[in-house]
Amino acid sequence: MFELETLVAFSIGAGLVALAPVLRSVLGTESSFAASVGSTGRNLTKKSIKVGLYVADKTATAAKVVGSGLAEVGETFGDILAEAKTELSQPKTKK
Repeated sequence: MFELETLVAFSIGAGLVALAPVLRSVLGTESSFAASVGSTGRNLTKKSIKVGLYVADKTATAAKVVGSGLAEVGETFGDILAEAKTELSQPKTKK
């Protein structure tokens, strides 16, 4: 749900940024409403981008940790497999 909220905020912000020039041309360049819409849209878009970058950074960090953990697990299973093959190749002794 967190990703959806960020996407919606980004979309609204980008829409307001795109709408601001239209409002300026209709209401005039000195319109405080048009300036407010542009400023709000810009801030909302920027905040959404920051959240996206933060999430991407944390996801990349988590992926690296998981990747190194999987490499270690793979190495451990490789060692176990080699030991099992060695034991199978040795003749069985009766006790």
